[in-house]
Amino acid sequence: MSEDKIVVIGHKNPDTDSICSAIAYAYLKNCESGLEPCEEDYKYEAYKVGTISPETIFALDYFQVGEPNNLENAKGRMVVQVDHNGYEQAVDGLQDAIVVEIVDHHKIGTTITNEPIFFLNRKVGCTATLIYEMFLEKEISIPITIAGLMCSAIISDTLLFRSPTCTDRDKIAGLNLADIAGINVDEYAMAMFRAGSDFNGKNIEEIFSTDYKTFNIGNLEYGVGQISCVDKEELETLTVKLLAYMKERIKNSGENMIFMMMTNIIDEYSDFLCIGKNAYEVSIEAFNIDEVLYDSKDRIYLKGVLSRKKQIIPQLTSVLRKRAMTL
Repeated sequence: MSEDKIVVIGHKNPDTDSICSAIAYAYLKNCESGLEPCEEDYKYEAYKVGTISPETIFALDYFQVGEPNNLENAKGRMVVQVDHNGYEQAVDGLQDAIVVEIVDHHKIGTTITNEPIFFLNRKVGCTATLIYEMFLEKEISIPITIAGLMCSAIISDTLLFRSPTCTDRDKIAGLNLADIAGINVDEYAMAMFRAGSDFNGKNIEEIFSTDYKTFNIGNLEYGVGQISCVDKEELETLTVKLLAYMKERIKNSGENMIFMMMTNIIDEYSDFLCIGKNAYEVSIEAFNIDEVLYDSKDRIYLKGVLSRKKQIIPQLTSVLRKRAMTL
């Protein structure tokens, strides 16, 4: 890695949006600089933090794009953050790096800069939607590969426009990018979702960590993950294994509570797994559960709940803030 390159990077435990947006934005910025990404003197370079998911691997392989190199520490580097804007989910060393730009669609986080920077933060379902719109604004042509990756990110983050986080802008961007990439969006989405549901060769810890994020409220630490699947039976098998893993993990992890969304994309529901002291009671309160479907106090049924960002995190945060002093 050349030390003079500007790092374009998404969050830890990267999802498809985090990887594909980093690649697309690095390409866009190099084009703005009058450079092509294949030139030796290109300025911006996409990186990842951690292992990418089977879904993302499918997208990269489909459009024949190489996986970004891993960056373990950003200390002293110039960094563009995409798909996140705080330190909690960021590459190690970011507090000692120079953040020069941020492009994101999440709530405002904890990143601190020494001077004003370009910070694009809008309420859409996917970071790639914002990058697509920047291509249009700057009148930069979108190659098939970049269009395909950005479309993949939008399909992933919006669950093919099913998620409540999806906006009209996401759908317009996704469909236009699918046209450029030459794909049937429905057929491609199902193939990508099935690839994302293929956990063969992965141990339970790797599956758990596929899309898992930790949060803090005062001294309270909790994590919320999400596993999405198109096969109901496979999802149930994973649920049993993950519950057992979560019960062991919480004994040594330092987390007070661990939550996991087991999302059925086709039937549009999530089983919400909740482990830790008061985790079940917090979940019942957060989601106003009147009718309990399961007998065990480690799992609740959430009909129509597909989005962690919009339908899980705000509700949990509200309840946990009230309870933080007593948990």
